[in-house]
This record gives sequence, structure tokens and C-alpha cells, in this order.
Amino acid sequence: MGQQNATGGQALGKSLDAWRQQIDQIDTELVRLLNQRAAIACEIALVKVASGLPAYDGKREDQVLARVAEKNAGPLDQQSVTAIFHSIIQETRRLGTKRMQEEQAAGK
Repeated sequence: MGQQNATGGQALGKSLDAWRQQIDQIDTELVRLLNQRAAIACEIALVKVASGLPAYDGKREDQVLARVAEKNAGPLDQQSVTAIFHSIIQETRRLGTKRMQEEQAAGK
């Protein structure tokens, strides 16, 4: 019998092209979700500017990293998930900081 895959099906039951097509669809969805997350972060940046709060909130970052590590059911290990989300948070913070600077420069 063939190897079981992460979705419970037979790993050898699909062609390489079919698996790649599935990965491509997931990648498209990931990009959509990352951009949605980034747009929300830009809105948060506006709230922070209006409230006089700093862009970086280490406590919140730690909470996010702990939450995603806890929610991780694998096959990625917690170190991998944490590294991925650390990168997502870093890029989102960069975007949010840029938005905050633009708002502050505009005097809003």
C-alpha cells in the first residue's frame, strides 16, 4: 500500500503535477491571507498613531508567537512555525511602521 499523506489520502495516488497544482492553490490563498493581515496591520498603525503608541509591542509579538505555536498540529514543528510567523510579524511591522511614519509626516 502507498504512503499516507497529510490529508489522509494515498501519496502515490496523485501525479506530481496534481500535487504541485494543489500547492499552487494553497500558495495563492496564503498570499491573499498575508495581504489581508498586512492591511489590518496598517489599520492598527493608524490607531497607534492616533493613540500615541509605539509601532513595536514586544509583549503582543510574544503572545502571537506563543498562540501560533500552541495551535500548531504539525507536520511543521514549533520552531519552524515560530520562525515563519516571526518573519511575517517582522514584515508586517515594517509595513505598519512605514504607514505610521507617513501618517505622522502628514500631520494626521
